[in-house]
Amino acid sequence: MHTVIVDGQVVKHEHRLLGTDLAAVRRTVERTVDHLRSTMGEEAWAKGMNPDVPETKVLDNPYTYTDYRSTWTHGR
Repeated sequence: MHTVIVDGQVVKHEHRLLGTDLAAVRRTVERTVDHLRSTMGEEAWAKGMNPDVPETKVLDNPYTYTDYRSTWTHGR
C-alpha cells in the first residue's frame, strides 16, 4: 500500500513506515525471545515452534449436489 492512515495519523507513506524505530522493535523482540527461551527451556521452545499438527478429518457435506437434471434447468 502506498499510504496508510490510522486514527488520523499517517503511519505509512510511499511504501515506508513513519514514526517507527524498527531497530528498537527488533531489539525488543530479540530480548523477549531470549527471555522466553531461557524461561521455558530449549525443549519446550522447540516444541512450541514446531507443534504437532492434528490429523485432519474430512466432514460429510450435507449440501452435496445430485446428478438430477431436467429440461427446465439444463435446456435439453
